[in-house]
Amino acid sequence: MAQNLLLPTNWLGLLMLLFCGSQAFAQTTVTSNLPIVVINTNGAVIPDVDKIPATFKITAPGNGGLHTFDVNSVTNSFQFESNIGIEIRGNTSVYWEKKSYSVETVDAAGAGVDVSLLGMPAESDWVLNACYGDKSFIRDVFAHEMYTRTGRYSPKTRYVEVFLQETGGMSYHGVYILMEKVKRGSNRINIKKLSETDADPAKISGGYLLQVAEDEDLKWTSAYPGNDAPGQPKPFFHVEYPKLHKYTNIANRDLQFNYIKNYVDHFEQVLASSTFRNATTGYRPLLDEDATIDYLLLQEITKNSDNWRASTFFYKKRDDEGGELVMGAPWDFDKSMGNQQWCYEQSVLPTGTWAWQFNIYCPDRPPMTVFWPARLLTDCYFKLKLINRYQQLRQTSWSNQAISDFIDQRQGELTAQNAMQRNFTRWNILETAVMFNEHYTLAGNTHAKEVQYLKTWLLSHLAWMDTNIESISAEDCSELPVTFKSVEVREVEQSAARVSWTTAGEVRNDHFKVERSGDARHFEILGAVKGAGDTSVEQRYEFLDAAPLPGTSYYRIRQVDTDGTVSFSAVETLKRTNDEAAVLFPNPAANRIVLKNLNAGSTILIRDNTGRVAKSLQARGKQVEVATGMLPPGNYVLTVTTASGKCEVQKHFVIGR
Repeated sequence: MAQNLLLPTNWLGLLMLLFCGSQAFAQTTVTSNLPIVVINTNGAVIPDVDKIPATFKITAPGNGGLHTFDVNSVTNSFQFESNIGIEIRGNTSVYWEKKSYSVETVDAAGAGVDVSLLGMPAESDWVLNACYGDKSFIRDVFAHEMYTRTGRYSPKTRYVEVFLQETGGMSYHGVYILMEKVKRGSNRINIKKLSETDADPAKISGGYLLQVAEDEDLKWTSAYPGNDAPGQPKPFFHVEYPKLHKYTNIANRDLQFNYIKNYVDHFEQVLASSTFRNATTGYRPLLDEDATIDYLLLQEITKNSDNWRASTFFYKKRDDEGGELVMGAPWDFDKSMGNQQWCYEQSVLPTGTWAWQFNIYCPDRPPMTVFWPARLLTDCYFKLKLINRYQQLRQTSWSNQAISDFIDQRQGELTAQNAMQRNFTRWNILETAVMFNEHYTLAGNTHAKEVQYLKTWLLSHLAWMDTNIESISAEDCSELPVTFKSVEVREVEQSAARVSWTTAGEVRNDHFKVERSGDARHFEILGAVKGAGDTSVEQRYEFLDAAPLPGTSYYRIRQVDTDGTVSFSAVETLKRTNDEAAVLFPNPAANRIVLKNLNAGSTILIRDNTGRVAKSLQARGKQVEVATGMLPPGNYVLTVTTASGKCEVQKHFVIGR
């Protein structure tokens, strides 16, 4: 009889995996530099639809700022406690062993209540991202940070460790990313509210958050096929906000739905038309092209295989706010940066193809990408503006140094107190192919190798983009009204800057505008210079900036055609070497910055990426320390002006924690 209990070798291996793998791990006490989230469903199993009630706690930091949680202790210390509703979230990820969750903070009656979690602005809807498919735990955090550095909203993120009690006892569930959910709100997608009582044409002209390819109620299909996929189902759009499916006023529901459907349909008709490039009758009045460029570039630097086809949000402003469609916020980057090989090998390689070309290489992989980026990149105005913006970002927020530093900081945060070791002991998947990629080595894999692979991939990809950005589309933009041959900025006597440029030829050129920026994003017009009109002879122009900014400045030339068409030169940088006042450190900052060589009585202003003054104070001496711990992470511009109004310092800096 004993022989009948023997199992085949493969079954023995399976039993060993079950016993020694993730399910056998029992971590009852954790001390971490990361906050610890404790969730208790009181014995209920978390479903993938319809939230169930639970409790939600976050540990308070103790000695040395460390967080401790002991399953068997009744003296655990918490900084936050709340009732929540919780459900499993995700599409592919719902089939993975480690689940992601949607969390809503609620009051005793079960109604949503806005709360601030770990310094993030108050809201009720949150996401616990399991990061099962991205073993570096950095891709989503990186993408949201890089988009935030463009000056636009992207969901904020915090690393946490999680304990969860469903059926049975409380158990350790590993490292998660606690993050904001993409939704309408004053601290998220800041668009006007809409309700089912709204029927006023002015009100219903904006306040819509939409999503591409989200198969839910109140959706419609585009009239245009996906990019390079005419035989496949056409893309479709879903209204994420307002929650039209909850309206009881059917007339107003239909009124609002038809308004936004007709607007998007009209935008697509204009974009597909032969006159789409026209500055006044084309797509430009209907679309925020600057936001679209930043969004497109983020998808490209990450080579996101979901771009423009899934997890793609955009919104519509009310007409009194401009009324344009705006891309964003970005979402879902586990299938990016060399992590997920789709139906063509180059999808994971750092060179060779662009993310917007997905359907060219995957013509039968639904959902299809909308035709928007392919069409926009045939407009030289848009393409040249995109190239210009990419080069700006690569000089500043997206430089190799900035990217390497950010990844190193996140790696340090994840490993300082062995959080990654605990996570991969609980979920033993480092050598398991979660995301298919034949170029990815699993044997002997470690978290450190995952991070190094990510960093190497990003720097290789950006080097390829640096060389090939002008070939992001096949559109030949060399035949323009003005061909810039050179642009130069240099410091001259009497503390001035001379901006000079030459053109190789001009057609219908009306004038130039010289623009300057202290952060390579917010440009101001310094003055105008009349153009030559029509000429094939090389022309040289000059402009004197009599009061240049201290420190580093960025200059560009805006060329304006006789019909109003605009193009831009490359951005040139001026670093003033004899400017002792322009000293700010550290950058990026955390809880403080230091300013040196100031004049007593100077006014110090810190503005956020919307231009709002976030902090104001006066310098009492030559050196000033400014507390920044109360400011949320993001991009800021600091200016220092004397009592007479002269600008002493204007610098861009980043707060990152």
